[in-house]
Amino acid sequence: MPKLTTSEVQAILKGEKSDALSAAESSKLSEERARALDYYQGDMVKDMPAPADRSKAVSSDVADAVEGLMPSMMEVLHGGDDVVEFVPTGAEDEEAAQQETDYVNYVFTQKNNGFLIDYTFVKDALLSKVAIVKVYWEDKEERIEESYWGLPDAPYGLLKQAKDIEIIEHTERQGIPGQQPRDEGSPDQVRGGAY
Repeated sequence: MPKLTTSEVQAILKGEKSDALSAAESSKLSEERARALDYYQGDMVKDMPAPADRSKAVSSDVADAVEGLMPSMMEVLHGGDDVVEFVPTGAEDEEAAQQETDYVNYVFTQKNNGFLIDYTFVKDALLSKVAIVKVYWEDKEERIEESYWGLPDAPYGLLKQAKDIEIIEHTERQGIPGQQPRDEGSPDQVRGGAY
């Protein structure tokens, strides 16, 4: 291993010092978080035990402060029409920016319950001085299996031609279209593709 320069040694020591200090701060922060949660729940026995033969009533100031801040914080995040807005850089971008705004707002608020995510995020930040939201993209294929009895030739032909549909089993019968057969034969089964 080559000899380290003075600046490299200083950088290593600086990193080690930072790690050591953050561990000490982490322990202190953990205690502060536990105390804040106790206060929020009205448990102040550790810091202010009730004297004997006295009232055990507890002030709910911390809970009141947190709950009092929540509406105004949520108003900031969800008070307008859009949670996210894409701004066009030129006249030619206006339609695309509006479409992106609509899509991202739909995905965040409708598909992912964005209001609840933000509510939990803000409350965690107020109570524990830190809040984390895990964000990821998931490509998921959902398969739906359906059965049909007495399907006429034309609709069956359309199902056969569809690219995202797989026909698992097909039995041809004589009978009245649209009516379930009386025999114990299996129905036409169709498996749908991704949605």
